[in-house]
Amino acid sequence: MKKFFLAVVIICVVIAAGIVTLVTVVDPNQFKPLIVEQTKKATGMDVVIGGDIRWQFFPAIGFQVDDVSLKNPTGFQRQNLLHVSHLSIDVAVMPLLDKELDIGSINLDGADIQIETLRDGTTNLDRLLHQQQAQQTDTAKQSDAATPEQPTATDSTQSTEKAPSWQVRVAGVDVREARIAVLNEAQPENQLSLDDVNLTVSAFAPNQWTTFSWSVQGKRAVQQFSVSGEGEFHLSADYRHYALRQISVKGSYQDETNDVRSLTLSLPMFEVGQDAPFEVAVAGKLAGNDVDFTGKGTLNLDAQYQHVRVNGLDTQLKLTGAQLPVSPLPVAVQGNLRMNLPESQLDMSDLKLQVADVRLQGNTSLHLGNRSAIHFRLQGDQIDLSPFLPPATDTAAATQDGSSAQAAVAAANSTTQAPQTASTQEPDLTALKAFDLDGTLNIAGLKAQKLKLSHLGINVNLRHGVLTLAELQADLYQGHLQGHGVLNASVAPATYQVQQSLQGIQIQPVLKAVADNDRLEGKGSVALDLRGRGLSEKRLKENIAGTVKVQLQDGAVNGINVAQVIRQGYAKLKGKPLDDTKGVQKTDFSAASATLRLSQGVATIKESTLQSPLLRVHTQGDVNYVAQTMDVLVRASIVGTLKGQGGKDINELKDVTIPIQVKGSWTQPKYKLVFDDVMKQKAEKELDRGLKKLDGKIKDERTKKALNKLLKGLL
Repeated sequence: MKKFFLAVVIICVVIAAGIVTLVTVVDPNQFKPLIVEQTKKATGMDVVIGGDIRWQFFPAIGFQVDDVSLKNPTGFQRQNLLHVSHLSIDVAVMPLLDKELDIGSINLDGADIQIETLRDGTTNLDRLLHQQQAQQTDTAKQSDAATPEQPTATDSTQSTEKAPSWQVRVAGVDVREARIAVLNEAQPENQLSLDDVNLTVSAFAPNQWTTFSWSVQGKRAVQQFSVSGEGEFHLSADYRHYALRQISVKGSYQDETNDVRSLTLSLPMFEVGQDAPFEVAVAGKLAGNDVDFTGKGTLNLDAQYQHVRVNGLDTQLKLTGAQLPVSPLPVAVQGNLRMNLPESQLDMSDLKLQVADVRLQGNTSLHLGNRSAIHFRLQGDQIDLSPFLPPATDTAAATQDGSSAQAAVAAANSTTQAPQTASTQEPDLTALKAFDLDGTLNIAGLKAQKLKLSHLGINVNLRHGVLTLAELQADLYQGHLQGHGVLNASVAPATYQVQQSLQGIQIQPVLKAVADNDRLEGKGSVALDLRGRGLSEKRLKENIAGTVKVQLQDGAVNGINVAQVIRQGYAKLKGKPLDDTKGVQKTDFSAASATLRLSQGVATIKESTLQSPLLRVHTQGDVNYVAQTMDVLVRASIVGTLKGQGGKDINELKDVTIPIQVKGSWTQPKYKLVFDDVMKQKAEKELDRGLKKLDGKIKDERTKKALNKLLKGLL
C-alpha cells in the first residue's frame, strides 16, 4: 500500500514538474508574430492580439487569449471585421506525439462580426475571398511547375508510411452571445443586426454523429425575428460528404403589419443525393389576415449541388380575415417541384391549385434571372368567380321588393339622381413591370356573377410592362366571343386597346349580366374596337374611344311601345279621347343595326336603323355614359297598319315620319312626340295630293309653278 501511494506521489510530482517546466520554458506569447504573419498570409488582413496568450490547465491543458481583432481594409466605416472578447482552446498534449490533434473544447465569448458593403458594391469580405483564390492559384502553379521523377511503387509506399495524415478530434464548440451586423452604405436604414447568436456543438470526430444547437435574434428596421434549431450532423473522414438528421427549426417574425407567431421545420433525415421527407408549418397574422399553413414533401439535392427536387409537394393554407372575399379562404397547392440552381430556373409539374372552390391544374415555370419570367399552361373545369367579386345590384328587383310607397318613391328617385363622383385612383400596375409572363388558360365553364361563359380559352403574354391578350375565345349565350387586347403599363397612366367580336349571341342576357340592363332583345353580332388611356373609374368613362357595332334580328326594344306612343300622340293632336290601356311596353323588330362612336364620355349613335312590318325607325343622338343621360331623336315611319298593334287604324299617317324625342336618365327616359313635324309632314302630304289634282285642270305651266311655289311657301 505504501508503494502504491509512493507511486502516486511520484506521478503527481512528475506531472507538476512537467507543467512547471512547460510554463517556464515555453512562453506561448512567442507565437504571436507567427500567428499574425500566418493570418496575414491566409486572409490578407491584419490581426491584432490585444491580450496575452495564457496557459490553461483546468479543466484541461490549453490556451486562453483576450481581445483578438481582425482589422478591416482601409475605406470601411468599421474598424474591425471580427473582434473576439475571449477565446479558449483545450488541447491534449500526449496525442500530439502520434500526430493526433485532440482539441478538448473551443469556447468563443462575445464575438462581434461586422460585414460592410460600400456604395460601389465592394465588401470587406472581398479581400478575404480574393486571398484564398490567389493561394489556390499559386498552389496549382507550383504543382504544374514541379516535374519530379515518377516515384516507384516502393518509394510511394515508403513516403506514405513516413508521412501519416493528422487526425483531428474536437470535443465541442461553444459560441456564446455573438453579434453579426450587415451594413450597406447605399441603404444604411436597412442594416441587419443579428444579436445573441449562440452555437453549441458536442464532441466531434469524422464518421460519427455529432449533435448541435443554435439560436439567433435579428432585427432590420421594423422587422424582428428569432430562430433556433437543433439536430445532428455526420462528416466523412475526408470531410467531403455530410448528412443531417433529426433537424428541428423554430422561429417567429414581427413587423408593423405581420406577426408570425410560430414557424416550424422538421427534417428527420437529409443526405445529398437521397430523398428526404420534410414538414413545415406557419401560424400567425399576415397583412391583417390570420394564417394557418402546413406543407410537406420529399426533398432531394444532387451531389453537384445544382438541382433540387421536391416530390409530392402538398401545401394547405387557410386565410381568415374580414377583408377577404371568402373567409375562411382555403388554398391548396400540390405537385412536383424542380429547381435548377445555376440557371435560377424553377419548374412545377402536375400542379393542382385550389382556391376555395376554384380548381386549376397544369404546369408552370419560373425563371429568376436578371428579369423574372413566368410560364404556365393551366386548365380548369367549372369555375365560379362570383364569391370573389363585389355583390351585383339589381335595381329592378330592389324596386319590386319595396313594399311601401315610400320605398318605391325612394327607388325611383335614386335612378334619376346624378351618378356618384367616379374615382380618380389609378390601379397600381408596378408589378407588371417587374416580370415577364407567357401562358395559356383553358376553362370548361366560367361564371362571374350573372355572366356565364363556356369553353373559355386565353393566351396571354407580358413583356416589359406591356400585357398582350393574344387570344380570347369563349362560348356564351348561344354565341361565340373572339378577340384580343393590349394593356401598356409601361406608361402612366396606362393605355389599352381592345378588339372583340361576338357572333350569334342573344343580346339581352349579355346586357343583363354585364350592365344589368334588359331593354334590348335579339340575336346577332356585336363588334368592339375600343382604346383609351387611364384605368381609374373616371378615366375609363371619359377617355375611352372607338366604335361599337351591333346587328340584331328578331328582337325587341323593351320599355317603349312606339305604336302606342304614336296612337296616343295622334289622338291628343286630334282631340280624341286617349287610350289608357298600357299594353306591353315593347317594340318588336325583324332587323336592327347601330353604330356607336365613343368619345369623351359620350356615345354618338350613327347609322341606327330598326325594321318591322309596321315601322321603319332611324335613331340619332347622344348617350352620355358619364352623366348617365341621353338625348336621342327617334324618327319612326309607319309602313304598315296599326291594326293588330292594340289600337285603331290611323293609316292617314302612313309614310309619314314621326319624330320621337327620348331624353333624360337612361334608366327612366322620357318620350315625347314632336307634333309640329308630324303636322307639317301631313300637310305636305295633303298638299301634294291637291297639286296632283290641280295638275290636270291647269294647263298653263307658268301658273302651275307659281301656284306650287305659293302653296309650299306657306309651309
